[in-house]
Amino acid sequence: MYKKVIFVFVLCLAITSMAATAQTNRPGNPRGYSPDVLLEVFKLTQADSDVPFDSLMQACSARDCIPSIDQPVYLPTAEVDYLRDDDLVMTLTHNGITRAYPLRILDHHEIVNDMFGSDPVAITYCPLCGSGLAFDRRQGGQVLDFGVSSLLHNSDLVMYDHQTESLWQQITGEAFAGKSRGSQLKSLPLSMVTWNDWRQQYPAAHVLTVDDIKSDRYMKDAYGDYAESERLYMPISATDARLHPKRVIYGMEIGERALAVDSEWLVKQGSWSNEYEGKKLVLTIDSSGEVAASLDGQVVTVHRMFWFAWYSFHTQTALIN
Repeated sequence: MYKKVIFVFVLCLAITSMAATAQTNRPGNPRGYSPDVLLEVFKLTQADSDVPFDSLMQACSARDCIPSIDQPVYLPTAEVDYLRDDDLVMTLTHNGITRAYPLRILDHHEIVNDMFGSDPVAITYCPLCGSGLAFDRRQGGQVLDFGVSSLLHNSDLVMYDHQTESLWQQITGEAFAGKSRGSQLKSLPLSMVTWNDWRQQYPAAHVLTVDDIKSDRYMKDAYGDYAESERLYMPISATDARLHPKRVIYGMEIGERALAVDSEWLVKQGSWSNEYEGKKLVLTIDSSGEVAASLDGQVVTVHRMFWFAWYSFHTQTALIN
């Protein structure tokens, strides 16, 4: 009887160990992080998701391992002394308010839950994709607060919201898993320019800061030469050799169609126009590097990111270069 009890106990331990190993060795969790946030924190099954689980890569050990900024603090442009002239900042003008968000800060936080007057806005940045997008945080009659899930899909930031714990793709602004599955965030026209160009154009505006902004954490380049190299840290589902994978493009979605314009080509041209279903599409870049697009006078949101990132989610995209 004693031997039988020991056998049952050992068998239970083995089964438990096998289950834990199967869970932490999920294809999208190759390092065996524990907990596996997809299964154990968000408690999702494949039936809850439009994205295959094996393409969702866990990049760090816990949800919010990269902390969002939920109570942003700003300095007047004239008081900012921690940025180099060629540092990139994301900039949004909304409700008569203009702010800049240095990539030097967003490399370490990726999401800012902000307010522009009465409008709740999420400022989002994925360093691996070079993609900066802004979204209206209102969805389904409530205001969502976003965080970093620790998951990546096609190397892109997967966000989650605290209210429904749904998973959202940063580049598309769509919820692909959880209670909000199928919902779409409204994107806002965000630009990315150098600090020197921005401060000359907006001397009276404000810039995101943090308490220890002059610490090594923020003053060093977090990703080194990543933006210039061809290497990717995470797998992607599709590639296209027409451009260097890290070439910056400006992407637009016009109805069911997707269009990417090579940044270097646009700088040389200064502007570009074309006809789409009887409407005139116009794309311009000004002296500060801000890009704007319109379709028969109506604003079209332009997304700046690396070519591989845009193509991963828009494999049928047209390319102007």
